[in-house]
Amino acid sequence: MSDLFEITYINPGVTSFTRSAGGMLQMKTARELFAEITVRRTYPMSRPYEYLSVWTKDDKEIGIIRDIEELDDKSREELVAELKLRYVIPAVTQIISIKEEPGLWSFQVKTDRGDLKLLMRNIHEHIQMIGVNRLIITDMEGKRCEIEDIESLDAASRKQLNKVI
Repeated sequence: MSDLFEITYINPGVTSFTRSAGGMLQMKTARELFAEITVRRTYPMSRPYEYLSVWTKDDKEIGIIRDIEELDDKSREELVAELKLRYVIPAVTQIISIKEEPGLWSFQVKTDRGDLKLLMRNIHEHIQMIGVNRLIITDMEGKRCEIEDIESLDAASRKQLNKVI
């Protein structure tokens, strides 16, 4: 019996990632140039730079990069830049307030992309712990932000957060 899915791993020794003159990400292997590609995370939270899936502009998977660290420096830089564009999640720099209102929780935060207000009915359904000190917060409308390291927040922000986690 054959497998339903066959995984093709991309050989980092013969593969490079660059930008075209028009700024599109492209991949060159020993045999072929893929002029316009996209990169998708298969494990976006737990392994953001491992097992990256590379796709053609026609939405066909080329293969999987096991670990971005196996690539040359320039290729790694291009992939990190592309992933930052594709997966934009504002990073919380300060928590202004966390308030419980009738039937709603309101988070007012400052992020690296500006101020953000998040509304949630049940905060425990909207806060996802990733590891020990990392949180992803998603509100009822799907707005999302990340606290990369709780310990890096100022004392007042940590005090606000400790009330609810």
